[in-house]
Amino acid sequence: MDFIRTEITAVDFYRDNQKADVFLLINTNRSGGGGRQYQLIFSGQQNIHKGRADTLYVNNKQTDTDFEVREKLTRFIKLGLAPFVAKTIAGEEVEINMKTDSDMLEDTLQESVDPWNYWVFNMGSDANIELEELSSEINFGGDININRITDKWKISLSGRIDERLRRTIQKEPRVDDNGDPVLDGDGNQIIDEVVNNFDVSEFGFSHQLVKAISPQWSYGYDITGRQNTRFNYKFQASFRPAVEYNFFPEAVQNSRFLRVNYGVEVRNNNYVEETIYGALDETRVLHSLRASLGLNQRWGNLEVGYRFRNYLDDFNFWSTGLNIRAEVRITGNFSFYVRAEGNYVKDQIYLASGDFTEQDILSGRVTLPSAYNIDTRFGFNYRFGSNLNNFVNRRFFGRANFVGND
Repeated sequence: MDFIRTEITAVDFYRDNQKADVFLLINTNRSGGGGRQYQLIFSGQQNIHKGRADTLYVNNKQTDTDFEVREKLTRFIKLGLAPFVAKTIAGEEVEINMKTDSDMLEDTLQESVDPWNYWVFNMGSDANIELEELSSEINFGGDININRITDKWKISLSGRIDERLRRTIQKEPRVDDNGDPVLDGDGNQIIDEVVNNFDVSEFGFSHQLVKAISPQWSYGYDITGRQNTRFNYKFQASFRPAVEYNFFPEAVQNSRFLRVNYGVEVRNNNYVEETIYGALDETRVLHSLRASLGLNQRWGNLEVGYRFRNYLDDFNFWSTGLNIRAEVRITGNFSFYVRAEGNYVKDQIYLASGDFTEQDILSGRVTLPSAYNIDTRFGFNYRFGSNLNNFVNRRFFGRANFVGND
């Protein structure tokens, strides 16, 4: 926001959007090429601008840097504001450059014919290392993604592998068989170091194919495979054909959507440890219903998701869940947000039998039985004072990007 305010000085940016002459709503969606598409909705609210509206779209490539994204976004915001500014006194001082680089035009013409036929390939890896005196943790992984997305088709293939290596050192005073301390030559109790090593491996792949048969109906399938030792899966493979209905056409998906998805899934589970139900390998069939609602309006944004599933061979195994994400502006100065997810679980068929050590549990190597899980975060914000302070001053900004303790 600081960059936009410093680049666009012909207008004042109001903290209270209800008092502004022009309201700008920015929606974003990921495009088929891996980049992002921004939808800019300009709405005149007051004075001579009331009732005037316009919408622009900004497409960014996956390879664009943050600077390139914000520079292009700012340029389109300028274009969208130009008709509004032209009707004010400030328009007399604004200069618009309508020249375009010939090389840019040539690149645009070349891009209209795609030699890749909309296929996009992406490979990457990442690592995280944390070191302390008595513990260390190393996480590393890699992934590959291949997709082709058009208005009618959605095809994707992906794979991911992760490895987590954790090492802890516990210092324990040495005692003899009678429980008495063991001393060294100087009379000090000997301290032993007990080293614990933990290794958690995960890998998985997925393939999805979706075909649109109307602006609101689509069908397709998902194929997945994964290893997850924390959930006792040596390997799990699944196939889920499904149909989906969107109550709103895809043309307005940036602003609102309500999708209902139903599918039947076949799962083959191969377990690391025998489960509490006595299984080491099993194939189960289940069905699931998923619904998602999304609204992105001037008052804020709201996303609600719901799911229900149960195994068809035993209706006693089922689960349901609800999640809500909302950022709502009640007035121009008062807003609140909420992130909440809750699940009621009665289908933990993967739970391993047997006893586990405290270290197994604390390190996250195993999953404990639980009938439910809830995760919430919420808050509010009230701002008052000047609505016209557009100065940007970044002196003494931040903590030099350090995340630890000063």
